[in-house]
Amino acid sequence: MALRVSSLTFVGFYPNSLIQEHPGDLEFDEVYRMIEAGSVLEDLAARYPGETDFSLSGPTSDQRGPLIAALQDAAGGLEGRERRKVGIDRCGLNLLMAFVLEAIQRVGRE
Repeated sequence: MALRVSSLTFVGFYPNSLIQEHPGDLEFDEVYRMIEAGSVLEDLAARYPGETDFSLSGPTSDQRGPLIAALQDAAGGLEGRERRKVGIDRCGLNLLMAFVLEAIQRVGRE
Protein backbone atom coordinates (compact mmCIF):
# COMPACT_ATOMS: atom_id res chain seq x y z
CA MET A 1 0.00 0.00 0.00
CA ALA A 2 1.17 3.52 -0.79
CA LEU A 3 2.03 5.87 2.02
CA ARG A 4 -0.58 8.57 2.57
CA VAL A 5 0.49 12.13 3.30
CA SER A 6 -2.10 12.17 6.09
CA SER A 7 -0.18 9.36 7.85
CA LEU A 8 2.97 11.46 7.85
CA THR A 9 1.24 14.64 8.97
CA PHE A 10 -0.50 12.78 11.79
CA VAL A 11 2.87 11.46 12.99
CA GLY A 12 4.40 14.94 12.60
CA PHE A 13 1.93 16.56 14.98
CA TYR A 14 3.48 14.74 17.95
CA PRO A 15 7.14 15.73 17.57
CA ASN A 16 5.87 19.23 16.87
CA SER A 17 3.99 19.33 20.20
CA LEU A 18 6.86 17.64 22.05
CA ILE A 19 9.24 20.40 20.92
CA GLN A 20 7.19 22.88 22.93
CA GLU A 21 7.24 20.82 26.13
CA HIS A 22 10.67 19.22 25.81
CA PRO A 23 12.99 21.48 23.78
CA GLY A 24 16.48 20.09 23.50
CA ASP A 25 15.45 16.87 25.23
CA LEU A 26 16.37 14.47 22.43
CA GLU A 27 19.80 14.20 20.80
CA PHE A 28 20.43 13.76 17.09
CA ASP A 29 22.12 10.39 17.57
CA GLU A 30 19.07 9.09 19.46
CA VAL A 31 16.78 10.08 16.59
CA TYR A 32 19.01 8.41 14.02
CA ARG A 33 19.19 5.26 16.14
CA MET A 34 15.40 5.10 16.56
CA ILE A 35 14.79 5.62 12.86
CA GLU A 36 17.44 3.12 11.79
CA ALA A 37 15.98 0.52 14.16
CA GLY A 38 12.47 1.21 12.85
CA SER A 39 11.27 1.82 16.41
CA VAL A 40 10.94 5.61 16.42
CA LEU A 41 7.21 5.61 17.15
CA GLU A 42 7.44 3.12 20.03
CA ASP A 43 10.54 4.82 21.41
CA LEU A 44 8.87 8.23 21.45
CA ALA A 45 5.74 6.78 23.06
CA ALA A 46 7.88 5.15 25.77
CA ARG A 47 9.99 8.26 26.34
CA TYR A 48 7.00 10.59 26.52
CA PRO A 49 4.19 8.49 28.03
CA GLY A 50 0.74 9.93 27.52
CA GLU A 51 2.03 12.66 25.19
CA THR A 52 1.80 10.76 21.89
CA ASP A 53 -0.62 8.42 20.16
CA PHE A 54 0.79 6.62 17.17
CA SER A 55 -1.91 3.95 17.14
CA LEU A 56 -2.93 4.81 13.56
CA SER A 57 0.60 3.80 12.51
CA GLY A 58 0.93 0.86 14.89
CA PRO A 59 2.48 -2.51 14.09
CA THR A 60 -0.68 -3.80 12.38
CA SER A 61 -1.30 -0.69 10.27
CA ASP A 62 -0.79 -0.96 6.52
CA GLN A 63 0.89 2.46 6.76
CA ARG A 64 3.51 1.32 9.29
CA GLY A 65 6.08 -0.14 6.89
CA PRO A 66 5.87 2.63 4.28
CA LEU A 67 5.99 5.31 6.99
CA ILE A 68 9.12 3.91 8.64
CA ALA A 69 10.74 3.43 5.22
CA ALA A 70 9.95 7.05 4.30
CA LEU A 71 11.53 8.33 7.52
CA GLN A 72 14.58 6.13 6.99
CA ASP A 73 14.88 7.39 3.42
CA ALA A 74 14.57 11.01 4.55
CA ALA A 75 17.26 10.49 7.20
CA GLY A 76 19.61 8.75 4.79
CA GLY A 77 22.71 10.68 3.92
CA LEU A 78 21.89 13.66 6.16
CA GLU A 79 23.92 12.76 9.23
CA GLY A 80 26.64 15.32 9.86
CA ARG A 81 25.10 17.79 7.40
CA GLU A 82 21.94 18.74 9.31
CA ARG A 83 22.80 22.42 9.79
CA ARG A 84 23.50 22.96 6.11
CA LYS A 85 20.60 20.85 4.81
CA VAL A 86 17.74 21.58 7.22
CA GLY A 87 19.02 24.50 9.32
CA ILE A 88 19.22 22.83 12.72
CA ASP A 89 22.14 21.61 14.77
CA ARG A 90 21.02 20.43 18.19
CA CYS A 91 17.36 19.54 18.79
CA GLY A 92 16.51 15.94 17.90
CA LEU A 93 12.77 16.63 17.88
CA ASN A 94 13.35 19.36 15.29
CA LEU A 95 15.41 16.88 13.31
CA LEU A 96 12.58 14.38 13.40
CA MET A 97 10.18 17.07 12.16
CA ALA A 98 12.59 17.83 9.31
CA PHE A 99 12.50 14.13 8.37
CA VAL A 100 8.70 14.15 8.42
CA LEU A 101 8.61 17.24 6.19
CA GLU A 102 11.14 15.72 3.79
CA ALA A 103 9.11 12.53 3.64
CA ILE A 104 5.96 14.55 2.89
CA GLN A 105 7.76 16.27 0.02
CA ARG A 106 8.87 12.95 -1.39
CA VAL A 107 5.38 11.43 -1.19
CA GLY A 108 4.04 14.52 -2.93
CA ARG A 109 6.43 13.92 -5.86
CA GLU A 110 5.32 10.33 -6.39
